[in-house]
Amino acid sequence: MSKLLNEQKIAHIITREPGGTEIGEQIRKILLQGKIDKLDSYSEFLCFAASRREHLKKIVLPALSENKIVICDRFLDSSIVYQGMVGGLDEEIILNVHDNFCYNKYPDLTLLLDVNPKIGLARKNKITLVENRFENFKDDFHELVQKNFLQLARKYNNRCRVINANNDKDFIFNEIIDQLKHFFSITLK
Repeated sequence: MSKLLNEQKIAHIITREPGGTEIGEQIRKILLQGKIDKLDSYSEFLCFAASRREHLKKIVLPALSENKIVICDRFLDSSIVYQGMVGGLDEEIILNVHDNFCYNKYPDLTLLLDVNPKIGLARKNKITLVENRFENFKDDFHELVQKNFLQLARKYNNRCRVINANNDKDFIFNEIIDQLKHFFSITLK
């Protein structure tokens, strides 16, 4: 994706959550490594929110102020689904913290790569994965996460686009390009 945007001379950055900053990467290790039951949903969310605030302040907002496109692997929707819809934390609490402490910044476009959980986990090769805390949850957890992401995409259909990620990489890439071209009214080859 970055190569294509570079070829088109479209200013952008690619980043991830949790992570993106030095502190964010440290929080990422806490959240994504270790035993699955080491944190409850509330503690997880507060860690994600702290990482998100730093990420927004140091990476995302400066890039946006320079009129760059920001491509972020995961953002607030992940907290709404994982800690909220699946974990039991009220969405109103999540949004209140986000609005008050994370600059009230929401994505213009969210691409949800919808993949069968068994296919997705097989692709991750979790045996060699160090950041495997969430991958180690049982199959029913992953199915619930998928179901709730699709529900969230319907709720926020003004910005969410669902892409069938059960397909091969080329198909998925072309679908992403089509969504970007349509949403941003840009020409990508």
